[in-house]
Amino acid sequence: MSPDSVHVVVAFVQPFLLENVVDSLRLVPRFPGMSVSEVRGFGRRFAHAPRRGEATEVEPFEERSRIEICCRGSELKPILDALSASAHTGNAGDGMIFVLPLERAIRIRTREEGSEALLSGCDDGNPHD
Repeated sequence: MSPDSVHVVVAFVQPFLLENVVDSLRLVPRFPGMSVSEVRGFGRRFAHAPRRGEATEVEPFEERSRIEICCRGSELKPILDALSASAHTGNAGDGMIFVLPLERAIRIRTREEGSEALLSGCDDGNPHD
């Protein structure tokens, strides 16, 4: 995997572990940032036709936190390690992590593209760009 390749990491984790996951990710060197959404869904445990006496199809939806991170290949392994360690309880429903290739990234302010667009803004003294 090329260090200049760009990826999207999508993780679904238990909401009560979100603070722990965020704290762990912020310790990753050159962490590029993240987006978090509150979502509802179900995994394969409920992925079947309703059985007699089972609750309606709305019931199996469980709350999860969806984390999205766009990162360079050089940051991918530490991010995956931090995510999987901090979200792990060993119980069913811990969540899932998906890694996808990102075809193109553009930083709107500077018009930088590719892996350069994901570099931290801390280099110019502004950590919030």
